Amino acid sequence: MFEKNWAYRAMVILSLCILLVYTYLTNEETFLNYIGGKFILDTRIIWQIGIFALLSLVLFYLLESTLDYKSQNEVLKEYLRRIQSELDAERDSLKDLKSISGEKIIKLGSFIVTISDMAKELNSVLETTPLLKAILRKTSELLCSKRCAIFTVSKDKKSLHFIDAVGYDKDKLSHLDLSCDEKSGMLGISAQEGKFYSRAILYDDYNRRPILENDKIKLQFSQPIIYGTDVLALICVDQVGKELSDEYVIRILSTMANFGAVALTNTKLVEKIKDQSIRDGLTGLYNHQYFQQRLNEMLSKAISDRQPLGFIMIDLDRFKKLNDTYGHQMGDVCLKKLAHLLKTKAKKDDIIARYGGEEFVCVLSGLNLEGTAKLANEIRNDFKNTVFEFEDVETACTLSAGVSAYQPEKKKGIKKNALIRAADKALYEAKEKGRDGVIIAKEV
Repeated sequence: MFEKNWAYRAMVILSLCILLVYTYLTNEETFLNYIGGKFILDTRIIWQIGIFALLSLVLFYLLESTLDYKSQNEVLKEYLRRIQSELDAERDSLKDLKSISGEKIIKLGSFIVTISDMAKELNSVLETTPLLKAILRKTSELLCSKRCAIFTVSKDKKSLHFIDAVGYDKDKLSHLDLSCDEKSGMLGISAQEGKFYSRAILYDDYNRRPILENDKIKLQFSQPIIYGTDVLALICVDQVGKELSDEYVIRILSTMANFGAVALTNTKLVEKIKDQSIRDGLTGLYNHQYFQQRLNEMLSKAISDRQPLGFIMIDLDRFKKLNDTYGHQMGDVCLKKLAHLLKTKAKKDDIIARYGGEEFVCVLSGLNLEGTAKLANEIRNDFKNTVFEFEDVETACTLSAGVSAYQPEKKKGIKKNALIRAADKALYEAKEKGRDGVIIAKEV
C-alpha cells in the first residue's frame, strides 16, 4: 500500500512541474529583464512559483488524506466483512440453540406433567405396601427399567425387607438376608448411610470398591427414601433405558425419593390412626368390632380352603374381687399381662382381641380342636404362674377358657355365631366347675 501511494504522489508532483515549466516558457517576460542598461528582477514569476508551490503542498496534503481515507476504508470494509461472517455464524448457532432449547423445554414440560401426575397418584394411596409398589412401578416407567426392586428398612435399622420387584426373581429376593451395612454391598451401605450410590461412584473410589464384591443382587443404582433422618425404604435399579444419562437417572430417583418420603409419612400416619381405631386402648389388642370383621374373613377362608380354625374364649377368674381388693390399677396390670402372654402365643395370621371387660378371644388359623385346647391350657398354666405387682403389692390370678373349632372333616361349613356360642358355653361350664380350667365345646 505504501509503494502504491507514492506512485500517485510522484504523478501529481511531475504534473505540477510540467505546468510550472510551461508557464515559464510561455511567459513573454523573463525572470531578469534588461531595461535602460540595467537588469530588473521580475517579481511576478516569483509569485507564480510561490503559488504553484503552495498549490503543490495543498494538493499533496489532499492526496495524502484521500489515500489514507481509501486505505482506512479498505480496512473498515474488511473488518465489516469479518463481523458479518461472525454474525452469520452466531445466527446459525442461535438457530441450533433454539432448536435444542425447544426440545429441552418440551422434555421439561413432559417431565413436569409426569411428576405432577405421579404426585397425585402417590398421594392418593393410603397404605404403605400399595404405595411402595406404586413407587416401584413409576420408577420402572420413568427409567424404562427392566429390572428394579424396592425394600423397606426394619425398625431397628439393621435389616432390609423385600416388598416388590420388576424383572428380578421375587422368590429369590424375598429369601435374601440383607443387612444395613457393607456386608450387603451397595444396597446395604446406601441404607446405612442414607445416601444415593451408583456402581460407578463406588468403583471410582479405590477404598470403597471392595463393597461391590458383597452385592447380593445385581444393581447399578441405589436410592434411599428418607424422611428427616430416618431411612424408610430403598429403591434399587439395575437396567435403565440406553438413551438416559446418569444425570437424568439421578434426578428421577431423587424426585421419586422426595415424593415417596412425604407419601410414606402420610400412609404411616393414616395407618396409625386406623390402627388406633381397631385397637383396645389399654391392652393394645384388637377391639370387639375388628374381631367380628376378621372372624368372618378367616372363617370364610378356612371353609373355602378346607382348613381348620381354632377359637378360644377366655375370662379372668374373680376379677371383680381383685379390683375391689387391690384397686382397678392392679386389675389393669393383670389385663395387660394377659394381653402380652396371648401375643407371645399367637402366630402371625392369628387374631387376638379383647372381647369386652375381662374377656378375651383368640382366632387361630390352621389349628384343630385338640391343638386349640392344648394351646389354651398352656396359656392358662403360664398365666396362673405369673406374679402381678403394683406399688409393692403382689398377687396372682387365674383364668378359665372355652374352646371350639371349625373342623372341615366333620362339617362343610359353620356360622360365625355358632363358633362363638359354643366356646362361650364351654367357658361358663369351666366357671361352674371351679374356674382355672379349660373346657372343650361338646358340639359346634
